[in-house]
Amino acid sequence: MKKLLIALVLLLVLGGGVLHYLHLDVLLWHSWRAQQAPEHHDSLALDGYRVDLQAKVIEGLDDDVSALTFNPQTGTLFAVLNGEPLLVELSLDGQLLRKVRVNGVRDMEGLTHVADNRFVIAEERSQRLIEVELADDATELDVSGAPSLSIGLDLNGNKGFEGLSWDQRQQRLLVVKERDPLRVLAVSGFVGAPSGAPIDVRIEELKGPDSCWLFMRDLSSLSLHDGTGHLLLLSDESHMLVEYDEHGHPRSLLGLWRGMHGLQQTVPQAEGLAMDGQSRLYLVSEPNLFYRFVPE
Repeated sequence: MKKLLIALVLLLVLGGGVLHYLHLDVLLWHSWRAQQAPEHHDSLALDGYRVDLQAKVIEGLDDDVSALTFNPQTGTLFAVLNGEPLLVELSLDGQLLRKVRVNGVRDMEGLTHVADNRFVIAEERSQRLIEVELADDATELDVSGAPSLSIGLDLNGNKGFEGLSWDQRQQRLLVVKERDPLRVLAVSGFVGAPSGAPIDVRIEELKGPDSCWLFMRDLSSLSLHDGTGHLLLLSDESHMLVEYDEHGHPRSLLGLWRGMHGLQQTVPQAEGLAMDGQSRLYLVSEPNLFYRFVPE
């Protein structure tokens, strides 16, 4: 009997390890949690997306591409490199259109388009947010005198600010902290503050490290869908993208593993996320891979 009990315990442990390795534990947990949330009919239904461009090398970029944002004014994507200080413009099929050298920054990890030529850049280690104006023909950008805000929350080196997204409805900046601990923050009052005048900055935690809905191992990027107000959170280590509704409940999930959504190989290190006006999803993966997912 004792040997039988030991064998059963080993089988359960092994089974749990296999489930975890295949990510089935996360998928089952997510499925159950999603069923507990109130039903909404405006979900983006990420489970119905399919990849139509995958693992495309971005020619002309050898360094680590990090962060991604869509500019509806230009109809193009913008990204940053976290090694060589470059901000780059990409076409919607992953072609390099422009390189802009950024002076006065270190370790860029986050980027979001706000309006017109205005962007916000995030430095990971210092947790500094920098508001910049990028001219259409710029090839160099000096941010040394640009408006900036250093938050310094849970400073722990290379586990700081990883992604940014602008919330047009509520005029606030959404920020994710990678891990140790995971955090999703909303920063109001910084972007667009009058020059030289006192500013009223407010920082709110939308999802803290103890949130039962935040089940990813890390956070590498985010994007807010203006039409629904739903938040998309990307996890590199968990290989997934999760949609949350305006109440913070998970509504749908896009797995980034081989065999899912038409992927021939697992997305190796997803670092940047953006969505365009047609609800097409774009991902960049280090060092320089480009993906596009479309709703079926």
